[in-house]
Amino acid sequence: MHIRLVACAALTLSVAVPAVAADLTYETPPAPSAGQVSSAYDWSGFYLGAQGGYSWSQATILGSDQDIDSGTSGLHAGYNFQSGNIVYGIENDFNYNFEKNDNANLEWDASGRARVGYAWDRTLFFATAGVAAGGGKVDIPAAGKKDGILIGWTAGGGIEHAVTDNILVRAEYRHSDFGNKDFGSTIGEVGATQDKVLFGTSYKF
Repeated sequence: MHIRLVACAALTLSVAVPAVAADLTYETPPAPSAGQVSSAYDWSGFYLGAQGGYSWSQATILGSDQDIDSGTSGLHAGYNFQSGNIVYGIENDFNYNFEKNDNANLEWDASGRARVGYAWDRTLFFATAGVAAGGGKVDIPAAGKKDGILIGWTAGGGIEHAVTDNILVRAEYRHSDFGNKDFGSTIGEVGATQDKVLFGTSYKF
């Protein structure tokens, strides 16, 4: 009797379990929408842009220092390479300075620099350094007028953000030391330094 009951129970379970399993349906989770899928931004490539800001410059003429602070604006161009989160490349820029000093002016400055930074998706933190040149102009009534190009170094850093795949915005600080140049026997050596804050935008091709 007990054997028959066990056999009946086993037979019932063998029929019921597949039936219940057949009623259970597995729903595949929906694929994430395009807005839910995030991908790292690619910083590599050529870019071209413009910048403007303010410079705190100082010229040394006839042994005395003169402040030649002013607004500044210019153009930049460069190329980035990317390896993981590390972005590195080269950049050149040229800036016109608007200062109007009676005795001395740093009319323009330019640089050729290396850049290296860390990319956090669309935001890049970078450092930069390289060669800098400045167009100096001296006009001293007792010593005469003289133009010359001073060559030195520049270094700084900043932050850049990709607003879209092609439009980049940046903020940057740089210090430049343009060295000294002999402007002739009546003027002697002229030196210039500069601290500059720039804000710019670029188009990445």
